[in-house]
Amino acid sequence: MSSTSESASAVALASLPPIRRVITTHDKDGNTIISEEIPQTLEGVEVPGTVIYLGYALNQFPAALNNDQDLKEYKDRLPHNVGMSIPRGTVLRMSDFQPGQSVPMHRSKTIDFGVIIEGEVELIMGSGESTVLKRGDIIVQRGTIHGWKNNSTTEVARGFFVLVDADLPVVNGIQLKEDVPLEELKTE
Repeated sequence: MSSTSESASAVALASLPPIRRVITTHDKDGNTIISEEIPQTLEGVEVPGTVIYLGYALNQFPAALNNDQDLKEYKDRLPHNVGMSIPRGTVLRMSDFQPGQSVPMHRSKTIDFGVIIEGEVELIMGSGESTVLKRGDIIVQRGTIHGWKNNSTTEVARGFFVLVDADLPVVNGIQLKEDVPLEELKTE
């Protein structure tokens, strides 16, 4: 995966505020504090049609919060992207859908909870059915093959997504498989 190009970054940064991550924890005395272990600014990674940001990731459920184990695991992943999802884990992502661009059809081995927080984006299903999601709309994506398209030629759309590892369904006796056309986003 490549870092955001100047052109994609310029479009996104010109119309949307940068994404800031704030992580809470406890100090040695048990007081709640803002962690400074992980940077608050997120680096975007450009893939066809979007710039994605990794907000946080867990490699197990329930999360191992004792002794900041989850923070340590995440910090070890910072130099690397985690792919689309993590087996037995959870991934927090933001996506900036670039104007006039499409994200290729894909299916991840996850149930995704999403909210469109800026702009509008078209959700395109494998059947060809589609719907336009607007600011404030939520989506529960249940292991289905889908793509995205930002139909605006001038505005970036932003979505917030939590991807949770899932067992893909069996449909008409066929076990569905993950289908991620971008090598960089395949589950590790």
